[in-house]
Amino acid sequence: MRLIAFGESFVAGVGDPDHLGWVGRALAGRRAVTLYNLGVRGATSTKLASLWRREAEARLSDEEPCRIVFSFGVNDTWHAAGEARVTPAQSLLNARAMLTEAASLCPVLLVGPPPIPDAGRQARIEALNENFKLLCARLQVPFIDVFRPLAADGLWVCEAAAWDGAHPGAAGYQRMADLIAAHPLWRAFTLAE
Repeated sequence: MRLIAFGESFVAGVGDPDHLGWVGRALAGRRAVTLYNLGVRGATSTKLASLWRREAEARLSDEEPCRIVFSFGVNDTWHAAGEARVTPAQSLLNARAMLTEAASLCPVLLVGPPPIPDAGRQARIEALNENFKLLCARLQVPFIDVFRPLAADGLWVCEAAAWDGAHPGAAGYQRMADLIAAHPLWRAFTLAE
């Protein structure tokens, strides 16, 4: 199976000293899965919407099952000069366009954005997460909410606060990977035995 992962720095695993991030850790031991990790540090949903299709088409194959997983939103909530990099409405439009188009190619899944230590952004991320969840329900796209369990647990946020204010270390990424890998939607999506 081929799994193509699109998203921001959390998909890329920025801050993980093992360079696995949550995606690599969630697939640990799955030798039959070819992972294309296309996380882009600093990417917004607008940037991902402009590049994902070209990148996916270069990796899709008729010879084996393919899947596309998206995870984004934190960078959309960044405010510069009092303005959001991407408005919540535009984030939803971008998500809708990507998920709808990708679902026409192969099965698709959205992993919600994780929390960060900044309280103001945390509230914006939580609101966006809830809107992503509703959008996925309408589109009938599987959605895995990691925001609530990671915020409640505290490890992710503590590691992020101790490093650069956004990205955790290996333990935080492992916690997120464990949440995702155990989720029935992920197991079905990745054809886990």
